[in-house]
Parts: sequence; structure tokens; C-alpha cells
Amino acid sequence: MKLLNIYIASWAPSSTLHLKEYYRALVHWESAYFKRAEVKSWIKGMEVEGVQYVPEAINVLGGRFINGLFFRVSEDGMIILGRQADDFHKDSQRLEQFLNKKMINLWENLFSRGAARPKVFEEIEARHPFLLTVTKASKDDMEDVFRQFDAIPHKKVFLDQGEVWIGETLVVVNNSKFSKEVLDKMVEQLLFARVYEIQLERFVKGYEVLWNKVEGIRGKKFFQQQDLPVMHDRIINIQNQANFFKARLNQMQHFLDWRGKLIDEYVQDPTLNQTFKRFFMSLHSSQKYLQETWSMLLDYINSTVRLTTFLYSDNEHKNLANLQKLFLVSTVAAIISLGSITLMDMEKALVYGGAAVILSVLVYIVYFKLLGRYKKIAIFESDIEITKEKSH
Repeated sequence: MKLLNIYIASWAPSSTLHLKEYYRALVHWESAYFKRAEVKSWIKGMEVEGVQYVPEAINVLGGRFINGLFFRVSEDGMIILGRQADDFHKDSQRLEQFLNKKMINLWENLFSRGAARPKVFEEIEARHPFLLTVTKASKDDMEDVFRQFDAIPHKKVFLDQGEVWIGETLVVVNNSKFSKEVLDKMVEQLLFARVYEIQLERFVKGYEVLWNKVEGIRGKKFFQQQDLPVMHDRIINIQNQANFFKARLNQMQHFLDWRGKLIDEYVQDPTLNQTFKRFFMSLHSSQKYLQETWSMLLDYINSTVRLTTFLYSDNEHKNLANLQKLFLVSTVAAIISLGSITLMDMEKALVYGGAAVILSVLVYIVYFKLLGRYKKIAIFESDIEITKEKSH
């Protein structure tokens, strides 16, 4: 088996405006939003050897770095980094390090500052798929490559020009006789399908995390009165995170449709063309399923928000009413003490009145503060039932 090239990919939805700004920063060390010194610090170690802005159906930025790495960045946010393969273990580590610390770092510095991405989304590991082109590889060679990458080939496509083995995080193209231009397009579509599916996996994991958090709240029949504000803030935070996930899913749909319409133009081989169309049909199905699942979860979260908001407001209203009652008691005590002035000397009146006020305050502290804070409030006496679908 002879190794040819190895690629790695990343994707975050973007636009042609992002691509032009990325080009400006990478080539001219300039930005419309940041000082030149900042941009130079971000691109340190990214000395380009040649860069081209290529207008296509999906505009791309392509070029090479002086360290031998080559890249392709598209306006929809796809970043592909590659190099000639010598030792795919060392090569894959080198590519992933450069992708994360240089190319993605530059992208995030330019565009992600102040972006409201939920902590849950950031905590879910963002994996990057690899693609390896080889020649004269036997079946045993192909299986060995997947074992060494700790990946499983889910689909094997046999073509007149070669074969393509496709796994979750690894694709291997063997004995390809396609032209460089056709191969580049095929690599881009293969990696997009892989990285898109990995993104959908993050949404499945995010769903599990937020579901468990909501269940942690809904599963408690009673809350201490003092915990209501914290619980209310917590469910609002969960709602904000869920809204982000749903909005991002809807945003991703556009890019999937866009790429799908270009399969005939980008993938000329009939067998591989049909394979890609089936890939995209599967991705559409998963996309639709997740959109509906997140809609159900948001309905569940929103009902919890409405209930906790009502309970929080109702509890505050009751506390205010209690304060009003206490004030009335204190006022009566004060009037009684003032009325006693005619019956006793000033010193005794002050002692009597002061004792009445202190007693009222003690009643408030003991009953409303100490005992009230441990008062159990029934939250979910009538739970809203929802069936949680198991992921397959």
C-alpha cells in the first residue's frame, strides 16, 4: 500500500462575508474589526506560500503554507487541511494540532467573540473526521488502516476507478484514478457528509444533557421556598441553551440543502453520485428527526418555565402580603404603646413600646425567615408526562 494524501476537516456554519474576512486576515494581516497587531499574533506560524480566492457555486479560499500543508476554506464554513502522507499517525496528529491551534483559532478570534454559545455545546467534544487517499491497498491493508485509527467502516463503495471505505470519523479512498479537480470535489463532499453527521451527534448528546437537567427539576415534587429563585434561574438558563440548539439546527438545514443541490456538479462518477445522494437523504432524515425532537423538548422546558415563573411570582406576592400583615401588627403594637403613655411614665412607655416592636420583628424572623425558608412548596403535583424517545 502506498500513502498519498491525508486530510482533516472542520465545519461551523458561516457565509461569504466570513470567508472574505478570513482571506483578508490570512493574506493581508488586516481585519475590519481588529487591530493589525492582534491579527498578526493570531496568524503567527501560518506563513502562506500561495492563496487564491476562487469564485464557485460555493466560493472557496485555497492555498498552501510553507510547512507543506495545503488548505481549502469554503464560504459555508468548511475548513479542509491536508498534506502528503508519510506516516498517517504522525501526520494526523500534526494536522489536528495545526487545525485547532491555527486555523480554527484564527476563525474563532475573528468571528466568535461575544457569541452566545451555551456551555453544554462547548463541553461536547468536537471531533474532526480524517480522509486518507492511498493506492494499491489490499482488503487487509484497508482494514488495518481503520483499526489503527480506531474506526469502523460502515460503508464500502466499489467504483471503476477504485473504492471508497467510509467510517464515522475516517474515509479511505483507494486506487483513485479521478483527476485532481474531480478528486478534490469528491474529498470535499465526503468530508462534509462526515463532519455534518458528527455535528448532529453533538445535538443528540446536548439533548441528553439538557433532558437530564430538566428531569432533575421536574423529578422533585417539592422545593424549599428559599430554592425557588435558584430553580427559576436554572430552568431559564436551560431554556436559553435549548433555543440555541434548535436555532443552530434550523440554520444547518440551509447548508445541507445547498450542498445537496451541487452533488451532480461536484460528483461525476455515477455510482458515487448515487451514494452521495443517499448520504444526504439520510442526513436530511436525521436532521428532521432532531428538529422535531428538540421542538418537543422545548415545549417541555417552556411549560416548566411558565409554571416555575408563576410559582416564583406567587411566592413573592405571598411574602409581600405577609410583610403587610406584620407591618399592621407592628403598627397596632406601636399605637397600644403610645396609648399607654397616659397610664405610665415615659420610661415604662418606651420599654413597653420597644418590647412590642422587638417582639413583632422576632415573629417575622422566626416565622417568615427561618421557618418560611424551609417551607415545602408543591411544584409538580400534576406532572406533564412526555415520552422520551430512545436514540438508535
